[in-house]
Amino acid sequence: MSRGRKRRGWLSSPQAFKNVGRAAPPTRLVFYEDLVATTGALLALLAVVVTSLTSFHLLDGISTILIGLLMVGVAFKVGYDNMVGLIGVSAPRDVEDKVAQIIFSNSYVTDIYQMRILQEGRYYHVEGLIELRPGLSLADADDIKFKIRDRLLLDADIADVTIGIIEDNGVRNWNPEPVNS
Repeated sequence: MSRGRKRRGWLSSPQAFKNVGRAAPPTRLVFYEDLVATTGALLALLAVVVTSLTSFHLLDGISTILIGLLMVGVAFKVGYDNMVGLIGVSAPRDVEDKVAQIIFSNSYVTDIYQMRILQEGRYYHVEGLIELRPGLSLADADDIKFKIRDRLLLDADIADVTIGIIEDNGVRNWNPEPVNS
């Protein structure tokens, strides 16, 4: 498949399962509910066909219990996802890399002293302390900070940004760990 084309139909199923965790909570709920409904319908259809063609009537009860367990599993999964969304978790690595790239795109930034990105629901909260070139006036440094903040807030998934500024300390603090692909 060529790079610019998007997958459609059944070919997009693996991608949907891979990215369901990044969807908004209502979207995840519908995804899981539809998954259980489709699986439950297939189990029920299988049970009806098998019990009508054979004398194995126990399959009807087994499939009913399996459908119930699937529904309970989805309820726990959605409840857990909502709890995590309310409490907040660390953002995925690719989001952290994207934010760092935006910060480093400013030529006055020399390092990121520290950065924390928290995910609540589908939104991210960015907190960081960046190092700027030595010798800048406070007014210039403050303007740079606001430019970086405004550029980060252009991302629809970033809800708020809090950035502090310090002069470069000469020590490289930002060393992102390599991602194992």
